[in-house]
Amino acid sequence: SSTDHSDLPLDTLEPGVHRWDSPVATSALVDELQQAGWAVRVVDLGSADDKYAILETFARALSFPEWVGRNWDALDDALRDLSWWTAGERGRVIVLGASSRATTGGGRDGATLHDVLETAATRWAATDTPLVVLARGYRRAEALDSEDDAR
Repeated sequence: SSTDHSDLPLDTLEPGVHRWDSPVATSALVDELQQAGWAVRVVDLGSADDKYAILETFARALSFPEWVGRNWDALDDALRDLSWWTAGERGRVIVLGASSRATTGGGRDGATLHDVLETAATRWAATDTPLVVLARGYRRAEALDSEDDAR
């Protein structure tokens, strides 16, 4: 499940999708993560207003190989493989530097994106190169936690 961190221990991040709210600039966070031994990619979803824009933004930001399509299954496959992204000493971090209405509005795209990211992080959790997602201003994760708490 998603957790909220404003002051993360960057050398001991747990795999998963974590909401990250801090006044620290994304570029400073990236520098700190890289110094702590993580390979980092930033995905800025601020202008991603639909499914295609979300998927295209991920493809560009993560430098997907040519074979990766633009649908949820392709994103899932790319995050399952990761042979195309060299891990850091501690693993890999995707920083969602900004979110959009499409990813936080409680709609299907936001929920699907969260599920794909959470599944990928879970898959990599038991490896030497875990995957962590730090989501700045990503309220969909919070909404899913609230639903889980209500059950």
